[in-house]
Amino acid sequence: MRTPLQERYVLRHRGSGQYLRVNDQSQQIEAIESPESAWNFHSHEGAITHALWIGEVHGQTPDVVKMR
Repeated sequence: MRTPLQERYVLRHRGSGQYLRVNDQSQQIEAIESPESAWNFHSHEGAITHALWIGEVHGQTPDVVKMR
């Protein structure tokens, strides 16, 4: 029996195309080039919720991108 792969979603800044992560030291959201190091979510709903919260605070809602 095959086990379904766990979904993975990341957030991408619309203007720069960079991906978002939480800095380990400062705990602030920052932009990075690599999606492998991005803040990831295992449900679409979780990613959407966080994207909307970021949009409320920062004035621009990031895109939710499904990774393969």
